[in-house]
Amino acid sequence: MGHESMKTAYHMVQYRRFEPDAETPNGATLEMLCRKALNTSKDGSPLSSRPDDRVFPVEGEGNRKILLNKVADLSSAVFGELCLIQTADLQALLSSKRTVVELSDLTTATIFELDERTAPDGTEFVRGMSYWLVIGNHLLFVKMQSMSVELLQSYFEWLLISAGGVVDAGTPVVINAAFDPAATVGGIGDIRSLRISGKSAPQVVRTTLDDEKGRAKTSRVVAEASALMDKAVPMMKAIFGDSRTDSLVDSLGPGEYLAVDASVKIRGERTEASSKALQAIANDLADASDAKVQIEGRDGRIVDGDAILRVRMPFHRPHEGSSLLEFDNVADQLQKVYKRFVDDGKIQA
Repeated sequence: MGHESMKTAYHMVQYRRFEPDAETPNGATLEMLCRKALNTSKDGSPLSSRPDDRVFPVEGEGNRKILLNKVADLSSAVFGELCLIQTADLQALLSSKRTVVELSDLTTATIFELDERTAPDGTEFVRGMSYWLVIGNHLLFVKMQSMSVELLQSYFEWLLISAGGVVDAGTPVVINAAFDPAATVGGIGDIRSLRISGKSAPQVVRTTLDDEKGRAKTSRVVAEASALMDKAVPMMKAIFGDSRTDSLVDSLGPGEYLAVDASVKIRGERTEASSKALQAIANDLADASDAKVQIEGRDGRIVDGDAILRVRMPFHRPHEGSSLLEFDNVADQLQKVYKRFVDDGKIQA
């Protein structure tokens, strides 16, 4: 493995879209609002030059705060780095020094000592990271460690309303996961897997997806979730056989029942025929009104009609094993994802 590949890490790029409210300044995009907020002046200094004023105390989270650390106006976009900070916290450390200890009357062991330390003076622990890019009303981001989407949403609300004052208090700052209300199943790229659950959901999708040489390239995977007992039993028998299934059914108590979910994935060499066949199944399932359907594609997923764009991308790290990403490289990669989504017609520029 080359040195460069060892410094590469794959992370999921997620997509959200800002939905202007009736109270949002007329014609203002999320990009315009972010840029205006970061240029908000105090004592002759813009917010982008006042890091202390870019710290958001997370409500109800004790000593956690979110800092917008690096932030750059790229002319065509606004790009930033969020840090989830844990103040007044302890970090567990494992000493490399061996110690012989008596753990019980019967056990004497050689161990490594555990200790807890506060962050060195002048530093704070970073418990999560998020890199984000805003173009127009489009938001693309990579979140790492404990930085949740909810925290990201909360920060943008605070940035635009409280820190920047570019949106009036009480105005909703809505950033949705759905990328296009009119999108079809094909909008998330090649279908990779189907997951179906619910009381009247089909329990197994059976289709023969063989290539021209007669080699079956499909594997079916069964996992978790719920179904009625009379539909779960035949599925269990198909997988585990009559004897084991009957034994399990006989062992169930009066309040117990079998719960099964169906998942279908295509593995191995993909063919045009198999792709079309699975696409047809996905289209049929998308119209089901009484089953929970999750369809995974190359560029996202659809869950009960809600389409979510996302894609895995390679990012450069400062050094091997680092939990950080190179700032400039993330900006480049997020812009590539944006262009790809636009070129493929998944979002409108």
